[in-house]
This record gives sequence, structure tokens and C-alpha cells, in this order.
Amino acid sequence: MKCNYISENMADMFDESISSSRKDELLKHLEDCYDCSEEYQKIKQAISAVRPKIQIYASESLTDKVIQGLIKTDKKGSTGKGRIIPMFSPAWKKVASIAAVLVIAFALIPLFNYTGWFQNKGYAANALIKKSILAMEGIKSVFMNFKVRTQPGENFDFIDIKAGFVTHKLWRTFTEPPRWRIEKPGRIVVMDGKNQYLYMVNPGVAMVGAPDAGFMGWMKIFLDPMKILGVEKDLAEKNKAECRIAESGNTFILTVKAKATGDFRNAYMLNSSVSESDSRRVYTFDKSTKRLISVEIFVESGNTEYQVIKVDDIRYDLDVPEPTFTIDLPEGLIWKKVSEVYSPDQTGITASTSEEVARMFFEACHKEDWVTVGKLYPVVMQSSQAGIMKKLLGGLTITFIGKSFKSGEYAGDFVPYEIRFKSGEIKKMNLALRNDNKERKWYIDGGF
Repeated sequence: MKCNYISENMADMFDESISSSRKDELLKHLEDCYDCSEEYQKIKQAISAVRPKIQIYASESLTDKVIQGLIKTDKKGSTGKGRIIPMFSPAWKKVASIAAVLVIAFALIPLFNYTGWFQNKGYAANALIKKSILAMEGIKSVFMNFKVRTQPGENFDFIDIKAGFVTHKLWRTFTEPPRWRIEKPGRIVVMDGKNQYLYMVNPGVAMVGAPDAGFMGWMKIFLDPMKILGVEKDLAEKNKAECRIAESGNTFILTVKAKATGDFRNAYMLNSSVSESDSRRVYTFDKSTKRLISVEIFVESGNTEYQVIKVDDIRYDLDVPEPTFTIDLPEGLIWKKVSEVYSPDQTGITASTSEEVARMFFEACHKEDWVTVGKLYPVVMQSSQAGIMKKLLGGLTITFIGKSFKSGEYAGDFVPYEIRFKSGEIKKMNLALRNDNKERKWYIDGGF
């Protein structure tokens, strides 16, 4: 095999589509020829010098345009005798094309980092995520003061686009084990490093759960500001959401556009939480420190977008007083383990359908059978306001029990009902029931 042929085809060695037999043929000559081998090493070094350190994918159309432009340059650079300028010898011409594509791809990295949409891919964003985590490793604590459109006392997951903003506060220390607290009017959750504690002011419930108990719901994303980039990118890949990282002045902004997740053949739970909404989530980070400085979350309903969460007061490295990670209960109220409140030996009822359970519950209220009511609704009937509930529910009359349905991400069923209290007041709503436990026993989860 002649050296001229090798020189003309050497750049094929850097083409991933080359066949293994052709590559072996070229390599065999390089092993035996010092001059060709030296030229190959120079080409290899030239490509290595311009190859981006982050994996970037240039489109085929971009590659074609670059190569066509180089061909035109090649023609303009030819001498009158038809001799090619040395830089554009057959091998170097293709190498220049490859290098040009790499250089342009490298120039595009800031676009992929800051202004380029990525869907199911986040090649350049991975580097930014790592930098963010490293830059925030030394943080001792974080405090957030923020507002959510919701109802006081409701789950931290719950949003209500028609409600006013309710103030929330969050503290987190990055100790080992970590400790945190989140509170709003009517509800507090604390993690003291060993357990999670949930206190609901109304109906007066104080429960102790495991360290990973789900008392905080979706908002647990705020507990690790340095991981928000990675968490949102992973969620985007999983749920086929769109993410964009854009640069603006001294900040970079992560925007996530996600579709509601869950079963919405019945739209009852649509827009009841961030994950169950068509949402736009905007996270702003300081460019130099990589620290989160604000969060805005919007929900789309119909043709209108509603802001449901706004976090604009985030402070780092504050001294957090020790009492922050304790909850002072009112006199007479004691902590109960979740396993005690929902004891499988004493609570829950086995039945074939959720409609059957709903009817059983309301009939027990009518008869003032508080043992049965307590089995189905232990979290309320073991609360400090159990007496008030008995006065409200006793003697009610069922006027309608409908067919159950599923909606959103809720693991149980919703059963439509209409009841009349002894006072004559009529209540019409959907009772939430679930039996996704090992014993397959039904419990009332809410909707009353």
C-alpha cells in the first residue's frame, strides 16, 4: 500500500463509521511506515486540542455546512498549477473539517449550558450541576421564607390556584444526620436527625414517623438547594419535560416546563399539587456562587397561568437555634407513632369496594358507632378534637353515594357523596379512601 494512498485516506481513521477491516488495513501500514505514523500522530494531536471536554452533539446539517464551507475555501486556496495549499492536503482537509465541527460545537457549549433546550438529554448541564454541588458543599445551613397559594393546615403538597398566598418557612442544617423544619399556619413538620414529627393544629394530631416519612411531599426538593439542578434534570428525563438553562446578568436560570403526571381521565386532582399540574418552574442561581437565590412556580389552567409558589428570601449559613428542631405541643396532646395510629390489629376495614366502605362509614356516623368510625378514620378520631367531630357527624343522613373514580397521582379512590347533618346543612364532596397497605385494609384519607 503506497504512502500517497494512506495520506489521502488517513483522516478516515477519525471517522466513527469506518469499517473495522479498513481501519486494520490503515493501521498495519502505520506500524511499518515511520513517516505516515508521524503524520497520523500530528493529526491526532490537532483533533485532541480542539475536542470539547463535554459531550456535545452537532446536527448533521451543521456538519454539512461546515464541510461545504471548507471545500469552498479549499477551492479558493488552490494555486494556479492545481497544487493544494499544504494545510489542505487530502488528509488535512478532512481533519480540518472535523476540527472545525468540534470548534463550533465547543463554541456552542454556552448555548447548551444556558440557553439551549434539552429534552431527555443534559450533556453539558451535567458539568454545571457538578459545579453547583461543589460550590455549595461548604454551606452550613439554609433558611427560606416563601409563599404558596394553598389553604392553611392542608398538606404541604396541596396548592389552590383560587386561594391567597400562605407564608411558609423552612430551616435546614447540613449536619450529619441532617435536620430541618418546615411550617405554615396550621401545620409543622420537623426532622430532628432521627425521626420526622408532624403536628396538625386542626384537628390536633401529633405523629412520629420514620426519617424518610413523606410528611413534606413534593416540597422536599427545597431541602437541598444544591441538588435542584440535578433533581429537576432527572425528573425532566423521566417525565419527558423540557428544561432550559439561560444566562441573565449575574445569574443563570433553570426553567422547567412539565406536564401534569397522573391519571386525569377524571380531572378532580388536576392542579391540586405542583406535580399534578402543567407547570413552569423557574429557579434562579447566582452565577459566581452557584447558590439558589429565588424560585417561582406557575401553573397553567385553561389559557391562564397562575403563580402558585414564590421564594424570594433565601439565606445561607445562619445560626439556627436548637429549639427550631423541636415542636412544643399543647397541654394534653402527646406524640403517637404512625404505626400506633394505623395499627393493623385495631384499625382499618376489609371490604370489596371503596363505595362499600364509604357507605359503611356514613352509616356508622348516623348510628353514632364510633368504634367503626375510629377504625376507618383513626387519624381524626384519635385527635384532640374527636369530641367535636362526634357532635358534627352523629345522626347525619346519606342522600347520595356515587361511583368511585381515580384521579391524579393518588393511590386510592375517590367516592362522590352527599350527606345531610342533623342541623340540616348539606355537604357534597368526594371521600378519599385507600387500601394500599400490606393488609389491604381501607382507611379514609380525607375529603371530609
